[in-house]
Amino acid sequence: MSVNTVQFSEAIVERFSLFFKSGRLAHAYLFVGPKKVGKSETAFEVAKLVNCEEAKNAMPCDECSSCVKINNGQHPDVHAFGFDGEPIKIQNVRQMLSRVQLRAFEAKTKVFIIKDSENLTLEASNALLKTLEEPTSNSLILLTTSVLERVLSTVKSRCQLMSFFPLGPKELKKSLIKEHKQGDEISHFLAYSSEGCLGKISEQDFKDIFIRKNRVIDEFVFAPDAEEYIKEIVRDKAEAKEALWFLFCWFKDLALIKLDVPKEKLIHFDRSEDLGAIKEKYSFDDVEKILTDITTATRAVQDNFNVKIPLTLIKEKAWKK
Repeated sequence: MSVNTVQFSEAIVERFSLFFKSGRLAHAYLFVGPKKVGKSETAFEVAKLVNCEEAKNAMPCDECSSCVKINNGQHPDVHAFGFDGEPIKIQNVRQMLSRVQLRAFEAKTKVFIIKDSENLTLEASNALLKTLEEPTSNSLILLTTSVLERVLSTVKSRCQLMSFFPLGPKELKKSLIKEHKQGDEISHFLAYSSEGCLGKISEQDFKDIFIRKNRVIDEFVFAPDAEEYIKEIVRDKAEAKEALWFLFCWFKDLALIKLDVPKEKLIHFDRSEDLGAIKEKYSFDDVEKILTDITTATRAVQDNFNVKIPLTLIKEKAWKK
């Protein structure tokens, strides 16, 4: 699944509104939480808030010149780094620091957003420290991370930490039904498979995720042969990774249904009868070995290794007459 659905934390934006209005806004914050939970979206929402010309009800108006420019990525005083997923090098930080020292062109508060700050190199982190220790009065630095332990301790200690939490699957399911007008079964699958992070769900998922995930299950679990299908998916890294995720969720569900967990707790709720029909074909040891193989194959995909053989082995273990 990919990121298309925008999500930000209203609760955290409201907290920033209180800080801003009371003059208690710190100079640097570190947003901590799972991937795709809305940290970056919230950072941009905060950038709009502190520069909005007509903030209403503790939220930016989204209509003034400042909000529109930030939404379009065209505001001269709002700068973002680390959005390409590459290591954030010292030259990137030096570029940022040069802008910190400049006067704002038009903003009340210059905002610098560093996404995935765990990707800061050691040299870049050390270069950032001086600004975190001696901030300018009209600058706000917002860092995000999903791997707090990989952020330099001296950087962490100079930021106020803000924690982000995924929605509970029941709450997210209700939101998908109400706000996104999705049906019960697809909302259930998306809510439970996304682990409560709306940002993991794309508009395309609303259209055909059931087709994609059911084909994976049918090919690997219910078809005697999947050689041509495996050849097809190994050509595309994203497709192979997604197929492995669907399989991981399936066999995780299989372990749960063998324990007589209510079907409402299953990710593949729509295929609970299929899970029940095959549960006796697999021992817990079988399921554990398949899950381990899926995890290993997923790492191989991420490291750009050829996964045709691992997928074939998973298929052999997954197929039971």
